[in-house]
Amino acid sequence: MSSTTSSNVDELYFKLLERAYSIITPKVQRRQEIPRLKVQILPKRTIILNFKEIAERLNRDPAHIAKFFLKELAVPGHIEGDQFVIYAERSQKILEAVYERYIKFYVVCPVCNSIDTILERQGRIYLLKCTACGATTPRKAI
Repeated sequence: MSSTTSSNVDELYFKLLERAYSIITPKVQRRQEIPRLKVQILPKRTIILNFKEIAERLNRDPAHIAKFFLKELAVPGHIEGDQFVIYAERSQKILEAVYERYIKFYVVCPVCNSIDTILERQGRIYLLKCTACGATTPRKAI
């Protein structure tokens, strides 16, 4: 192979590599964007202040996340605007543990570990569909 052909191949390779990085990098950055819980603990109540933001980022129905939290914590509560009010005092650590369990079971793809998934209900089960790798995983209802 001549040196001009080799340099053209190298140039094409680097252009393709740069294009691949521009496609992959936003997905990697999105993975790191799982919002942290902003919690306010009041007497006899705990409020998750950024609940709506969390539901939007995770691409989930706020009612589904709320149902999971209430069942795991065994307490009453409701969604109030952008916030989620739990009628009990719970520590930040306990809420984060429940949040992590929800993310692990209903958000993260078990095949590629992406959080870019869609949760669809079919009858009594949910299907976790990954938009990154295309995998479909059944999940039980809450």
